[in-house]
Amino acid sequence: MSFNLSALSTYTDQLSTDLISAALLKSYSVQMLTLRAGLTAGTTAINVLNSTVDILDSTCGFGAGQVGTNTTDFSQIPLIVQSKMLKEQLCPEDLRNYWLSSQLSPSAYLESVPFEKLIADNKVNNIAAYIENTIWQGDGATLDGLMDQITVANGATWSGNSGSTPAITVPLTVATADATIWGIISKLSNALKQENDLVMSMSYSNYAIVVQALQAKGNAIIAQYPNINNAAGVTGPAAFIYPGTNVTIYAAGGINDNNYICLGPKKYSFFGTGLLDDQDKFKFYYDPSQDIVNFMAKFRLGTAAYASQFVSTL
Repeated sequence: MSFNLSALSTYTDQLSTDLISAALLKSYSVQMLTLRAGLTAGTTAINVLNSTVDILDSTCGFGAGQVGTNTTDFSQIPLIVQSKMLKEQLCPEDLRNYWLSSQLSPSAYLESVPFEKLIADNKVNNIAAYIENTIWQGDGATLDGLMDQITVANGATWSGNSGSTPAITVPLTVATADATIWGIISKLSNALKQENDLVMSMSYSNYAIVVQALQAKGNAIIAQYPNINNAAGVTGPAAFIYPGTNVTIYAAGGINDNNYICLGPKKYSFFGTGLLDDQDKFKFYYDPSQDIVNFMAKFRLGTAAYASQFVSTL
């Protein structure tokens, strides 16, 4: 008797939220952003609080001489979230003439497809890859990616070019990578240099060159910073804290331009999604009106960045 896998539809229903969460949050870039969940599609204003302080010698009163130039500034950045979907129809009867028929129920009524869990896991990976690319490149329509948002034109600090001191050259080479990394870091304001969540994002190609540049400096420097090989798996598949700094450098799969590197605090870059309101779905279900198994994934995503808190090579 062949396997009857109809119970697997219950599996995907029970784990609907878990599966879509894995698809949305699996992208490593999401872990390098500030997550804002429970958002509906549309534009959400993210409130940003900044202030400047003017510390004076202590005197009585609140006149101009005592108040100084202290300011408290509120601003907003728009986080646009767009609903997305992936729908597919699967007809189990199409498998009758193939080896997969061994996994079908002998009944003439087929209300599930074989290997639903494997199919679901595959969809998770595909959606995660889409999320990663969309975070940085946008969707080509309604969503701008971070590569379009974190630019000099939008207020980021320009990191300069090969004529800068120290020299800043992109794309990176083994000979220029170390100087360029330090050059970009030097463009941060003194206040930003003290942040504890600084992240430098770059392409996988540039990341590989950075690692080679450090290796070229000899084993001594690498031995001092064992996290470069990520032996503990703490920082992620391609990330490490750059020696002598508080900056986490990581390879973003969605960055497809070797001329693009950005640096700034994680707290000022955002990934918006739904998740919390149970409207994001990921499931298989049998539709008796069409006698077919439907697959549906619906989710929401969007990004936003406070560009003025970043350094960018574009």
